Amino acid sequence: MLGPGDTARPRRAEGGPAERAAERAARLRAEHAEAEPPVERTGRTGPNGSATKGSAGSGSAGSGSAGGTARRSLGAALAATAASTVVPGSGHLILRRRRTGGLLLGLFLLLVAGAVGTALLVRRTTLLESVLSTKSLVVFIVGAVVVALAWMAVIARTYALARPRGLGMGKRILGAGVAAVLCLVVAVPFGYAADLANSQRSLLNDLFSGGEGGTSAAEAIGKGRLNVLLLGSDAGPDRTGTRTDTMMLASIDTKTGRTTIFGLPRNIQRAQFPPGTPMAQKFPQGFHDPKDPLSGNYLLNAIYAYAHEYPQLAPAGPTPDIGLNLLQSSISYMTGLPIDYFLEINMAGFSTLIDALGGVTVDVGPVPLPINGVTADGRHVKPDGYIQPGVQKLDGEQALWFARSRRDSNDYQRMSRQRCLIQAVLQQKSPATLLTNFQQVAQATKDNVDTNIPQEVLPALVSLAGDGFSLQSISFDPSLPDPSEKDGKFDTGRPDVTYMRKVVQDAINPPPAAAAPTTTTAPPTTTSRSGAATTTAPPASAAPTQLADACAIAATTSGPSDDAGTDAGSDAAGN
Repeated sequence: MLGPGDTARPRRAEGGPAERAAERAARLRAEHAEAEPPVERTGRTGPNGSATKGSAGSGSAGSGSAGGTARRSLGAALAATAASTVVPGSGHLILRRRRTGGLLLGLFLLLVAGAVGTALLVRRTTLLESVLSTKSLVVFIVGAVVVALAWMAVIARTYALARPRGLGMGKRILGAGVAAVLCLVVAVPFGYAADLANSQRSLLNDLFSGGEGGTSAAEAIGKGRLNVLLLGSDAGPDRTGTRTDTMMLASIDTKTGRTTIFGLPRNIQRAQFPPGTPMAQKFPQGFHDPKDPLSGNYLLNAIYAYAHEYPQLAPAGPTPDIGLNLLQSSISYMTGLPIDYFLEINMAGFSTLIDALGGVTVDVGPVPLPINGVTADGRHVKPDGYIQPGVQKLDGEQALWFARSRRDSNDYQRMSRQRCLIQAVLQQKSPATLLTNFQQVAQATKDNVDTNIPQEVLPALVSLAGDGFSLQSISFDPSLPDPSEKDGKFDTGRPDVTYMRKVVQDAINPPPAAAAPTTTTAPPTTTSRSGAATTTAPPASAAPTQLADACAIAATTSGPSDDAGTDAGSDAAGN
């Protein structure tokens, strides 16, 4: 019986287990219907007049997952995942996750715009300076790893959201495998870029550690001129000790980038040393043995080995290498230029470096160039082969002999080819070429190059390689006019140190009228009484010439065989 204020409650339907199960099922269907988002309608009506669901969202209750993924196929899920692989966020937009998808897409477009803007607006030298900074490289490596991990997370999340429920084991494995492959598509390029950056960082730390004996970075950056001694050393089984067969002093104007390379023939005799030093006291008339005037053991290229043979005569500094110290002291004294740094390359490994760069194209000249053909005692024998004349792309071994060969030429022509080889490498090897073969280039460089240039100076040096950069050369060989000599040519057998210093100063501090690069003009012609035109040779000049112009002229001429004078001693010293 009901009391006052009581309301009647509906009586629970009585029935067996079947009725109770039906009631629970009805309640679950009602809850599912409330949670299901709106779906598109086809406009068709069912038998009772209600609209039916479209095919994209159709299906009986409980046959698929909530959120409209009941009938999504594995292919559609993988398509959305692939879209996120190409453009992060696009897969989320396909799945109608508009807020998350828009945020991811915006971040991606912002990064792309930043990269494109950097490539277009930032100066090339600025980018190169970043590549030469270990701090910038570390930032790049960390950034590449973070971006790769975030991108792969977006790919994995997209597949997790799009994956249909109730897939069989085979399709589940297939879907996960495709998603993993798509992640690798992103990971591989970012990993490769990070590995390149790490290799560059390792190269900078190993090679440009700023060894002893060089000008401090702080002082070098503030100097108006830097002088770098470039050496090509060659130690072989046919000779005693290491010989510096290639010696060039590069003087760099740090304001204009104008660089003058002074070539020093290896067969210079009577090399002189700073007054008061043990070597100057032992050789007051220069590095020479009057008992054996043609000996190859007393040429400029033998000073390095001589220091190691008689260490008590060599200075202990500035570097730990006494041979390098003695050679630097002689070259610095004769040219009058203080040497800030050195860079030495092992010529035996030079071929490896050229191969790593993909070869180099040069103009060999009008005649074939012999490979080898001179024994250790200076005898001429049959060459091992020839480099064909004309413009040729040389591999590492051929480039080495292009720089070394003297079989049918002399030391001075070989020096000219060496400078031209430097010019060719600088002109032809772009940053893209270096990136393509960077691992091989880095390894060949670490194995065969030694220097005391500090890392901090590299960006400043690279910044000079802009529009104002010019490369000129002067070689202290008989092609250099010397008014004090009877024949008017520089004498490598008895070098005039005072004149050498004057040439150097005139080259690095040219008068205003001669500051512009020299150009090649046709020599003047005169007409004789008989009416025949004769050509008057232009007066010889000690001014530096553009290296590219000098190489073009050298390629059109072929030189004589080794002179019997000063080259005879160098022949005995081996190739």
